Formats: sequence, C-alpha cells, structure tokens
Amino acid sequence: MKIKTILIASAAVIATTACKAPTQVATNSAGTVKTETISQTEGAIHKVLYGTWTAIDVNSVAVSGTDRPYIEFGEDPSNPFIVKCYAYDGCNYINGSYAVTPGGAMKRISDFISTMKMCDGANYEMGMNLALNDVTNYKIEKAGLEYLLYFQTASGKNLMVLRKFESDYINGAWRVTSINGASVDNDMELDLVFDFTDHTVHGNVGCNTMNGTITVNPDVQNAISFTNMITTRMTCPYISTENALLKALETVVDVQPGGDDASAVLRNATGNAVVNLQRINLK
Repeated sequence: MKIKTILIASAAVIATTACKAPTQVATNSAGTVKTETISQTEGAIHKVLYGTWTAIDVNSVAVSGTDRPYIEFGEDPSNPFIVKCYAYDGCNYINGSYAVTPGGAMKRISDFISTMKMCDGANYEMGMNLALNDVTNYKIEKAGLEYLLYFQTASGKNLMVLRKFESDYINGAWRVTSINGASVDNDMELDLVFDFTDHTVHGNVGCNTMNGTITVNPDVQNAISFTNMITTRMTCPYISTENALLKALETVVDVQPGGDDASAVLRNATGNAVVNLQRINLK
C-alpha cells in the first residue's frame, strides 16, 4: 500500500545502521516507579500508541535540554493497523507510516520524508533517524501515570526509548481531601481543575480563586509541578487552610494514582503525600 506523505521543505530518505542499548530511564528521588509491560492488544494501538511521545534515550544517549526530539503517532483511516508517524529529531521534521500489529511488530511501509535543515548541536538526529528506519518491534510499558515506548530490533535490542505522560488520568476537576495528612472538610469545597492541553491549573482554594501553570518534567517519571500561582486577595475563616494548600502545591514534584481510579496523590521530592485528591464533576 502506497502512503502519501507531505513534504515540509525538501526531502531526504533516512539511512540505516546499528544502535546500542539505551541507558536507564531517569527517576525522581522518591524512588523508581514500578514498570509493567502492558498487553499489546488492538486496543493498545488505538488508546496508547496514538499521541505524542518524547524521546528520553536515543542510540544509548540520554536526551536532555528543552528542544527535545518527539514522535506523534496518528490514525490512518484506511487501515487500523497502519499508523502515521510525524517526528522531530531535534533539527528536522520527518513523516511516514508504519504497519503495526497487536503482537508488537512494527515495519516501515514508506520512505520517511524529511526536511533538510542544517543544525549545530543536533545530537540526536542521526540516532533517531536510524531508529525510525531500523525498528522491527515495539514494546509498551506502563510506569505509574506514564507509558514507555521501546523501539527494538528483531533481536530485542533497544534503539530508542520514548515517554508519554498519561494526562487523561489527572486532567479535569478534583476536590482536595487532605493536606499534609490533615483531612479537609468537604464543605470547604477546595477544588482544583487541571488542564494539560493549556498547561494550566485553576480553582477555589478555600477563600480565594487561584490560577497557575502546570509543568511536566520529561526527566522525571510521573512529574508534575505548579508555578506562577496567582490568587485573589480576600480573607476569610478558611485562610489558614488555603495557605497550607498553596504552600503544599509549591512542593509538589510528582503525581501518583490513589487507591482507585477516582483518586490521586500529589507528592513532594521525598515521596511524601502533600495533597490528596478525589475526582469530582463540576456542573
């Protein structure tokens, strides 16, 4: 099947070579998150593989910096087992298509078309291009609220490792149920709304309304932090609880699922729970 690709600038066909095994995935000081291989069913292709993946290791080189390589996988309406690939290698943009199977096979089915921009310090460009070309298998693992995607050869050698934060779990409205272990009266209605599309948080922190920025650190598993927090300046009987919540949010470095699908825990750098949340539906 011939797949048409869009040429962004001028075209180049990606070359091939061998790659080494990657280094370990970074974790935070709270400890390594348990990683489990997920069942690679047809649903995994549609629900997990689609979306944006940030490269964390390319050809045994740990990825760092702000201008990071990434891959976006999307649907091909003509066939559920063909995925469109749009990638950025730190310098150029690349697109093409793969045939994938629920069992973990991945095969390039078209030439990958790339822009031909020349960049200084493009440390991951060659390794990523080779991984895109040489991959024959993929494996997906889940680590807390994140997925790890491994590009592999037929022998199981890792060519590239990518990470995707599962924002769907934490996206939306939550009620604060405890702060630093102290229970919060539900009548106070301390509500937070997370919007990962716009990277914002807003809500009612007890007396005042609050707005801020959500940041996800690609070097830390399940990372989430809150910055640029701005509140109104009213005073009320709940002001001490409000201040405790704002101070707790400033220390948050990651988020973990709670005891069920409707709860979550925000933790500090030592792994202690500083804010417990329960999902709510705002009218």
